[in-house]
Amino acid sequence: MLITVDDLDQLPVSTGAVFVLFSTPDCGVCQSLKHKLPIWAATLSEQVQCYYVDLVQMPQACARYQVLTVPTLIFWLDGIELVRQQRHINFALLIEQLSRSVALWQSTTLSE
Repeated sequence: MLITVDDLDQLPVSTGAVFVLFSTPDCGVCQSLKHKLPIWAATLSEQVQCYYVDLVQMPQACARYQVLTVPTLIFWLDGIELVRQQRHINFALLIEQLSRSVALWQSTTLSE
């Protein structure tokens, strides 16, 4: 889902599991990731939300979120940035880094 500046500012402080992909329309790798990200997120949890930031439309997001290259993928869990990958997105490493945290988060979310 394409996101606006106002919505983007709310994501890091919101609760939940959130992927944000920062990219540009002319980045072929970014466009491929944009379509694969929801599938990858579903392997972690159905509760993970995915958003897309077009840096051509929102260049201020580069400075605000320290995005130096595209693609940049950030994962927030309950407002805390857990993982950031830039340029070369390694999905196997991403799942390895996040699976335990997401599983623990889900168990505490379900018990509340």
